Amino acid sequence: MAISNTLNDYLSSHDIHYELVQHRHTQSSLDSSCAAHLPGSQVAKAVILQSRDDKFLMATLAADHRLDITRVNELMDKEYHVVSEARLRDLFPDCAQGAIPGLGQAFAIDNLIDDGLLESEQVYLEAGDHHSLVKLEQQQYLAMVEHMPHGNICGEALGMPRQTAILRQEK
Repeated sequence: MAISNTLNDYLSSHDIHYELVQHRHTQSSLDSSCAAHLPGSQVAKAVILQSRDDKFLMATLAADHRLDITRVNELMDKEYHVVSEARLRDLFPDCAQGAIPGLGQAFAIDNLIDDGLLESEQVYLEAGDHHSLVKLEQQQYLAMVEHMPHGNICGEALGMPRQTAILRQEK
């Protein structure tokens, strides 16, 4: 699988042009950014949350930061928790575990976008597998997310993935 059928159908139906960027197999969005030689601030990761009233929310933020769920709860005026991996398989059946594209509306899930992604020249989304990213130019990305709630939802910055750090030391 190179791109989730659901994501591809959504982008096509909205006449959004994109490029697929291939990289080695990775296990996280931050590792994908390193493998593709991209700044972590331009690679979007999706964190799926659920409220007590069973409403889902996709929080989309840069791969090089943790999600600050307290900020999410304050912005949305609702209490959310992270969804279990088992539940994610039901919500994203055509995506590999851990490779969810950060575009909630493609999957009929409400989306909250971190402000930092709105300022990026390009935004790269997980394509739904562990080998590809979808490259979107800023104008296209903004057109898709301009009416979505957004705010500063980033917590602490993350360091380089362990595997990438080891590979860089060996060179």
